[in-house]
Amino acid sequence: MNKDFLIALGVTLVFYAGYSYFFPPKQAEFPPNAQAVIEEQAASNNPKIKVTASNSQQEEEERLYTLELKDADITFSSKGAAIKTYEFKDTVAKLNLTPYGGAGYFATMPELNFKKVDDESWDMAFEAVLQDTLSVKKGYYFDKDGGLNKLSLTVKNIGDKNIEISDVFVNMGPGLATVESEMSENSANMRAICLIREAGKKNATVNDITEKMMQKPAKLEEECSGWEWAGIDNRYFLTAFIPRSWEPAASDLKFSKQYVYSQPSFYGLFGQKAVKGPKLDIKLPMSLAAGQELTFDADFYIGPKDYEELSAEPYDLQRSIQFGFFGQFGKWARNLLEWLYGYTHNYGWAIIIMTLMIQLVMFPLTYKQLKSSAVMQKIQPQMKLIQERYKNDPMTAQREMMALYKKYGANPLSGCLPLFIQLPIFLALFNALRTSWSLHGSPFIWWIHDLSAKDPYYVLPIAMGIMMFIQQKMTMPDMAKDNPSMAMMKWMPIFMTLIFLNFPAGLTLYWFVSNCISFVINLILKKRLAKAF
Repeated sequence: MNKDFLIALGVTLVFYAGYSYFFPPKQAEFPPNAQAVIEEQAASNNPKIKVTASNSQQEEEERLYTLELKDADITFSSKGAAIKTYEFKDTVAKLNLTPYGGAGYFATMPELNFKKVDDESWDMAFEAVLQDTLSVKKGYYFDKDGGLNKLSLTVKNIGDKNIEISDVFVNMGPGLATVESEMSENSANMRAICLIREAGKKNATVNDITEKMMQKPAKLEEECSGWEWAGIDNRYFLTAFIPRSWEPAASDLKFSKQYVYSQPSFYGLFGQKAVKGPKLDIKLPMSLAAGQELTFDADFYIGPKDYEELSAEPYDLQRSIQFGFFGQFGKWARNLLEWLYGYTHNYGWAIIIMTLMIQLVMFPLTYKQLKSSAVMQKIQPQMKLIQERYKNDPMTAQREMMALYKKYGANPLSGCLPLFIQLPIFLALFNALRTSWSLHGSPFIWWIHDLSAKDPYYVLPIAMGIMMFIQQKMTMPDMAKDNPSMAMMKWMPIFMTLIFLNFPAGLTLYWFVSNCISFVINLILKKRLAKAF
């Protein structure tokens, strides 16, 4: 493996893996819940009221209701008719995606204590009446195959005055849980997002919603104007809310953060750090004349970010999957992996075959890169003589160097071009394998029972490090000791091993096999090039 490529790759991986530890997102305080009764804020024919809790309502106990589905067990709270817990029946273990408290997911008017009602049109239905002023009904319908679900909220003014209700939201968050193997990185992967469709662009765009946008409404308008859906996600899971019966505005999105849990900071070396999860509230327009009824219909999704499943649904939910800057390469890699799996029925073997195919395609570049390195290594003694002879005459030294390059057909930059091509491909594969839900819970052989989780015994990363060390010794034995890059190269195998210890086994398998293939290619080409020079 070329030393320059390893250096570039190492620096890239350190930045990628360490960013979330050393540059955590800014923390914001979560605003407290409001408490009182329905308060008239303006005495007029169209008063503006705020829905809050009376003392009697505060004393009412929260009631919980459970709905068992094929893919999840869902617990609803009477407070706000919200989803309290969503226990996804994962292939590895049951996982509660919403364990972090708060009002709950899809809560509306969480100060109210709703009553469950029987309604055959819905899987779960609730209603509440507010002091002879408002009647509120809410229903959930769940797709039995884990696809898009439906939510409906009906509010009726049963009083004799026109009213405008302030601060009525659909809540999501705080945070979103994930599988155990990804919890250490979940703080960096949780985000609030919106999907928009921009004129002139073929594909929809998913933008992050941040705290800064709440301080700069113009930025929020720019990033989320005309949003089609908004939600919270992490690497493997997504929850999305899709309004259908009204057109929401960017200003209807309210973002904040709330403490969700603590986790070790940099493997525990710096103690514990507080993790704050994103909370997204979607404001509902509530202005009702006397006797008027408003119905808000929406679709919503909560579950895994399976590319094929999400692509089969409307609204481009699959755009939430982050393939990185070189996303198209990542999608091709994912498609190739799925195609190979159709024949191998084992993602581990599919990864190995995919690696062989990629190495075959990259062979011309590998050959060119190795040839350039071999030429430069061969003329290195002559280069050193020129540098010593003309150390006080840089211009002459430069001319002599150029003459030497011309004599042997060498070009110091010729080995760099393959690096610029290989690195994007690696990064695309890196993201494709790390975000692939297909690998989740998928076994390979022997001790590897989940290719999306780290190797439990660290066999693959250690074997990869050993292979890199052997390759380094055999392919670069004559490198000058005073070469500035030598110090880093000595530690590169250990450095890369430490980085890969907690990477998914599928990604480590790809990199280990890639190193083995490169090692064999290097040995063969090195012998041939030695004869040629």
